[in-house]
Amino acid sequence: MTAPRKDLAALLKPLLPRTWKIVEHQTTTDVLTVTKVTLKQLRIVRTPAAPQGAHDIEFIVTITSALTDPARAEDELDDQVNMLIHALDRAGIPWSSAAKVLDGDSLAYDITLTLTSTPDPIKE
Repeated sequence: MTAPRKDLAALLKPLLPRTWKIVEHQTTTDVLTVTKVTLKQLRIVRTPAAPQGAHDIEFIVTITSALTDPARAEDELDDQVNMLIHALDRAGIPWSSAAKVLDGDSLAYDITLTLTSTPDPIKE
């Protein structure tokens, strides 16, 4: 079994521009030179009406602009957040909302999504 964050990163990597940096762990924002996509695992809950062992893993995926000019950053993020949401849709990853936030001093969006995890088969 691999870490769910690593699985999500592997799903997203081929769908996003190569210039974007995918960060698989929650971290503070340093000086950015490229768009950053941070994967933050928030909580794990039992999946309703699912077989024993299935659970939902809630993530916040934050897309952060590297631009320091607020007007240019907002224009860029308008396009980039839509690009990221469409990538999630193409990968079949259900997301529920996208909210504009600050990541440190940088303009960003938090996208809430959920992955369902089931146990790996037991090998004998």
